[in-house]
Amino acid sequence: MLDVNNLTVDFVSVSSSVRVLNGASIHVEKGDTVGIVGESGSGKTTLGMAILGLLDSPPAQIVGGSIIFEGEDLLKLNPEEQTRFRGTGINMVFQESAISLNPVYDVAFQLGESLDVVRRPGADRKEDSIVEMLGDLCLDNPQTVMKKYPHELSGGMRKRISIGMSIIQKPRILILDEPTTGLDAYVQNRILSILRKLNREGITMILITHDLEVASRFCNRLYVMYAGRIMEQAHTEDILIDPLHPYTKTLLASIPNGDENSPPIPVPTGEPPDISRLPSGCKFNPRCPLVMQRCVDQEPPLMKQSKSRLVSCWLHES
Repeated sequence: MLDVNNLTVDFVSVSSSVRVLNGASIHVEKGDTVGIVGESGSGKTTLGMAILGLLDSPPAQIVGGSIIFEGEDLLKLNPEEQTRFRGTGINMVFQESAISLNPVYDVAFQLGESLDVVRRPGADRKEDSIVEMLGDLCLDNPQTVMKKYPHELSGGMRKRISIGMSIIQKPRILILDEPTTGLDAYVQNRILSILRKLNREGITMILITHDLEVASRFCNRLYVMYAGRIMEQAHTEDILIDPLHPYTKTLLASIPNGDENSPPIPVPTGEPPDISRLPSGCKFNPRCPLVMQRCVDQEPPLMKQSKSRLVSCWLHES
């Protein structure tokens, strides 16, 4: 359904140009649940916004690559033509649900506004459709919830309403940016259960998250990002059983296992890189416990390990 090929994005100001995505490529098939994981600042959200054509220009400039959705290169469309694929083609649930919702309108108005995109305004049974959607989102007393304003809702309820605003348009691909961040474990599980149900009903999904534990429970394939680059990609099971890139191993080691007798969780060395002052060679080399001189001198390409597995690390050069 979706092929992002060698996407390169710069943020340009009067005095400088910073490359925030460098040759990022992802492949999404119908029915997939694809995860894009990595630390904050790795380029995950920028990639999602670029797919939807929502990056502000200036400062953002897409300087290379293609975004092929159902056979059509979205980068070749003008702004008016791009509206054809947003909503019913590709839609996005943004990270900050409070920002996604308008504080001066109630839930019914905002869900109804989204519904009007795909059906005639004022169509019969709009209210019934909204009540049904709120019920599908596991919100108790939907008749009451639909009359509430965003400030009257909890964080978990706001997140589910923002998901509802996207799925009520029945998109073929739904991009979810940190849909469970900041929520307690119970609400996280409810939202993941809702998303699994929607996926079974035919919505293909891309999950953007820094939480590898959540991604491992939800996604069938993973892309690991660092400093605007794809460092490793594989089926989720392969990455969980045998991570190849040292960065992926670091992310996995940081997942609590629930055993109070287990040793302390290792703390990764160093800090996420300053994207405007990246090191030479492999961008992870200042933090890598297995760094070699070649890692400092030369950046590794994504190297094929099997039909569905690639890794950007000189340790795995064939």
